Amino acid sequence: MDKDEFLKVYWKQYRLLERDLIQTDDYVSIDRDNYNTFSTQYTKLLLTICSEMDSIAELLCGIHEEKIPFGIKNKLDVLIKQYPNLNKYRINTKYPYDIKNIAPMVKFSDSVSDWWQAYNDIKHRRTESNGAGRYNYTKANLKNVLYAMAALYILNRKLYDSLEDAEKSGEEILVSDLFDSELIL
Repeated sequence: MDKDEFLKVYWKQYRLLERDLIQTDDYVSIDRDNYNTFSTQYTKLLLTICSEMDSIAELLCGIHEEKIPFGIKNKLDVLIKQYPNLNKYRINTKYPYDIKNIAPMVKFSDSVSDWWQAYNDIKHRRTESNGAGRYNYTKANLKNVLYAMAALYILNRKLYDSLEDAEKSGEEILVSDLFDSELIL
């Protein structure tokens, strides 16, 4: 894959998902106070974002491994060997969202992140409830979508950086309307 193909296929999809998330701000402000707000739009976004993340993780694994492992945890284990700080990256949202230090993949070093578990619960057991009587579909909330989006942004950056013809001039190509371009350790 070259830079143009990446921009056309993967970055375009990222920007579409980002736009859809930002549009939800018209109804539910992207703010920590609303993290537990759930909706069918968040369900659609979480399912799509995590599916895209799994695809990009698989592409990145294919660059570094002959045999691509099954499952996101195993894929990220491979990627963490190649990018040792991958699960430590933090990212900030841009103004006016002003949420600092989102670390979307930090728990992947031990198990899976809460938002990835929420994705699996929604995908496979949407109408089951926990001991407190809350249905799994309520896990399709702003926090889980935002964290999944941050992880997808980071993986897109890593995939772009792995391309041989990616511009290394310092010019920012992957501009996000939601996240600062700086990945923080």
